[in-house]
Amino acid sequence: MKRDSEGGGVAISLNADLVHALIEERFGSIADLAVEWEERVTAGVQRVGKPRNRASIYRWLKSGLPSHRDDVLGFAAALDVDPIALLDIDATAIEQHFAKERWLFQLRSVHRSALAPLWAIYQPRPSWPNEEIAHNYYGRSWCTEDFAHDPQKVANAYAAVHLSATEADTAFLPRAYHFAYRRPNARDGIWRPYGTVVAYRDEARLISESGDYQSIERSDERGLVVVETYFGPGPAEFRVASLHGFTIRLEVPSTQQGCLRFEG
Repeated sequence: MKRDSEGGGVAISLNADLVHALIEERFGSIADLAVEWEERVTAGVQRVGKPRNRASIYRWLKSGLPSHRDDVLGFAAALDVDPIALLDIDATAIEQHFAKERWLFQLRSVHRSALAPLWAIYQPRPSWPNEEIAHNYYGRSWCTEDFAHDPQKVANAYAAVHLSATEADTAFLPRAYHFAYRRPNARDGIWRPYGTVVAYRDEARLISESGDYQSIERSDERGLVVVETYFGPGPAEFRVASLHGFTIRLEVPSTQQGCLRFEG
């Protein structure tokens, strides 16, 4: 985390190298991104918040992104990237900050966490994921895929979830995939997110609700990434959500080796 030069609070650290590469590849320059962002707001694609100028974007890349919902989600949407994929996260950052952030999330202490604008992605709810994020900032709906675990067929084993991007051009990675589950007979009907997988060009990362962090190399140009999730002794429904189109293929039980895994 860094100090927010605009508001005096704590700013969100961005993966500046990644953001620079995305801007150069998709827009050509920060100035062109600022123009595109303004056009998105004017056209009503981004329905909430205001565009920011190139001076602000330059400052964010140097000093961190202000912890304001409209800035965080508006900037990520202008880049057409899930905001989780833009964060400067590694094993050290997880070790230093995760316990505190999880505690603040559970207490709903919004003003004490720089990452509060992202909490809506991980809030348990019957209608997960939160459509306001996709509709208000990205101008579209979440893409979701559901699958179910029947313990009468297999239990206490890992299932491999093969995730494939559906866009014809997958050069503009990263892609983030959020995982949630619910019990079929639970009265509350609530989906409970339990982690995120982010597929970059040459790496895939997993961040779980428990604070587990994993990273592996990847080289599949088609946008394929494989992650294992646990099928326990009881029935469960699973949902994967992404801001970009994708398909899934299940392999139950998993025969994969060396892939990402949500530990059971």
